[in-house]
Order: sequence, then C-alpha cells, then structure tokens
Amino acid sequence: MNAGREIMSLVAQRQNLDRFQREHWSGSFEDYLDIVRGRPEVTRNAFQRVYDMVMSYGIESRGESRDQRTYYRFFDDPDHGGRDAVFGLETAIEELVNAFKSAAHGYGIEKRV
Repeated sequence: MNAGREIMSLVAQRQNLDRFQREHWSGSFEDYLDIVRGRPEVTRNAFQRVYDMVMSYGIESRGESRDQRTYYRFFDDPDHGGRDAVFGLETAIEELVNAFKSAAHGYGIEKRV
C-alpha cells in the first residue's frame, strides 16, 4: 500500500491549480461571445493557428521563374539558432504549408488545388 500513497503524493505535487485555471476557461455562452467580440482570434482552428505560426517568420522566393520556390523561414528554427532546422525538403515543406493554407481557408480535400 505504500507504493500507492507515493504515487498519489507524486501526482499531488505535480498539479498546478493556478495553471489549470488559466488554461481551462469556464463560463456561459454569453461570456464566450464577449471574449470573441474582444479577441476574435480565439475562434481560429488548429490549421489557421499552424499556418499563422509558419507565416509569422516570413517567406522568401528562391530560384528563377519556372524553378522558383517559396522558402519558409520557420523551418530554419531561428529561435534556437538553427539547432532543429529542416534541410533539403523544400518541395515537401512547400506542399505541407499549402495543405495548411488550404485547410486554414476552409477548403476540404476535394477543393484543394
């Protein structure tokens, strides 16, 4: 039985009620509408948030006319000095970001081009 108490003690130590309350909102629908009125970005879906995150780091065009590619700086990992940068997958990254963009704009798979 001692092991059970130790586990319960560890769980209790790792709980952070203040953080939980900050991250888990509770209120009426009217309260939610007031929040949306003040901060419309809270209604964005996951695809919109990911696309915004990638685009927030900026883009640049590389190559000549037909071979021109969009390069997304997000994948350089500028926040950590390039430690987790992604190299050599420009075409795949471009396709991935295009899929995020299409989903962010509400296009289903059948509408994505």
